[in-house]
Amino acid sequence: MSLTALFDIGKTGVLTYQKALEVVSHNIANASTEGYSRQDVIFQNMPSSTASIAGVGGRGVKIVDIRRMYDSFIELQLKTESSNLAYWDVVYNGMLRLEHIFNEASDIALSNSINDFFNAWQELSQNPSGTAERALLIDKANYLAERLNLSYKSLIDERQEIYNDTRNLIDQINKYVNQINELNEKIAASPGSLDAKDQRENIVKRLNDIVQITYFEDNAGRYSILLGGMPMVDGGRVYHLNVGLDMNQNMRFTIETVSGSIDVTNLIYGGKLKAEIDLRDSTIPEYMNKLNMLVFDLTEAVNAQHRRGYGLDGSTGNNFFGQLYDLNIISPPISPYSDIIFKINNINANTYNEYQIQFDGTNWTVTDNTTSSFVTLTVTSWTDGTDTYYKLSFNGIEITIKNPDNNLNFNFQIKQHSALLFNVAITDIQKIAAAKNNPNDPNSGVMDNENARAIYSLINSRIIGNATAVDFYREIVSEVGVYSLSAKTQKSFQQALVEEMEKRRQSLSGVSLDEEAINLIKYQKMYEASARVIRVANEILTTLFDMVS
Repeated sequence: MSLTALFDIGKTGVLTYQKALEVVSHNIANASTEGYSRQDVIFQNMPSSTASIAGVGGRGVKIVDIRRMYDSFIELQLKTESSNLAYWDVVYNGMLRLEHIFNEASDIALSNSINDFFNAWQELSQNPSGTAERALLIDKANYLAERLNLSYKSLIDERQEIYNDTRNLIDQINKYVNQINELNEKIAASPGSLDAKDQRENIVKRLNDIVQITYFEDNAGRYSILLGGMPMVDGGRVYHLNVGLDMNQNMRFTIETVSGSIDVTNLIYGGKLKAEIDLRDSTIPEYMNKLNMLVFDLTEAVNAQHRRGYGLDGSTGNNFFGQLYDLNIISPPISPYSDIIFKINNINANTYNEYQIQFDGTNWTVTDNTTSSFVTLTVTSWTDGTDTYYKLSFNGIEITIKNPDNNLNFNFQIKQHSALLFNVAITDIQKIAAAKNNPNDPNSGVMDNENARAIYSLINSRIIGNATAVDFYREIVSEVGVYSLSAKTQKSFQQALVEEMEKRRQSLSGVSLDEEAINLIKYQKMYEASARVIRVANEILTTLFDMVS
């Protein structure tokens, strides 16, 4: 080995370990940076091509690679579990808000308002002519209507809030796919951009928390991002996601492509976006429908009994609550059917359609005017004294009709937001039908309390589906509580999984300050030693020059 080779070896050491110190410093500086993967220096000796008796000499050291400590399998697991955590976090917080709307753990619980309304009928039955009792009944009924209106409106407002938040999430998604596309080009132009890869990985994780995606890397190092098989980032192109409402006010998602908008609503799985879809367009409408069913059946049961009684002024056939359906009697020309009673047993997609009911004296026919189709129905009939009753059951709806005409023909449609439209129709306390008989009839002469007692007895009757009004509402509250507890459990489980995956990631990719401090000292000593080699070689060369001069 020539003397000048010492200078070359020393130079490679100085330059190599200077770069190693830069890498260690970069690790230390980013120890708290989210998504940063520790970088490790890979050294390799530089062999000489000159052979000697003692063997082949070396030419120093070089860096062959700066490796990013990254495990794609761990990262994929972390993204998957983090997306699931994001889903359950949104669901749990949403259920907490629903628990607040259906709050029964207070003195103003809605079930208490239902009981107070029926108890007011009991008090009226004790003094059927009493002005104070009648005024109290109207007050309790109005309060019940206001409470149910407020609960239903709160659910509508919650849906709107979720929709507004979803639009913000869509903006974030489109921002992230733009950033991923930009980083793709940087990485493709400079494959060794480790920090750019970390930044991209971090953005992909955030994107996956919002909406579950799949991705793969091409030969140039670019990521292709797919939503249920539909590209969002592909080959330098970006396809943005949009959200809107359909005719049923449910959210619909589309991706804008060169060939037009493509509906991807059914391709969304996992993440915050899926949680908001489930809450807004599935869970909340379910409870809205149950409130509608509670209000509609309660209204029909009370009104049907109220129409049979008489007020202080002798009036009869009056509804106590406002009618929650549209009714058009086609024939006979003048409607005598004050005792057509509707009931909802199960709200479904066809509940709010318009129906036509026809009776020819023998057969009943039900037509769904909304879909222009005949409906399969079940007919039950019975007699009570001189009266004949028919019960028609179809699509979760029951209609009871007393003494129908042979040419009966009518259309009806249940109002979709019954709980929001729920109101008290009686404003004149004289018209509250507490009596079974007309008090103005000379043959009667007294104000009895039979009808008030009959309406009060509805408190224990299964008038809402197959349950009492209070029990039905408490079932709603119980369901909300159970679902909320389940969401909390799922969230805690996912949180534990994510923490475990984070630990696994940190063990490989995380920066250990103690380890980096050791490397810092080690590379510093190597740098100093390499510099000393150059100094020693310089001293030897100087001595040699002095000897020959």
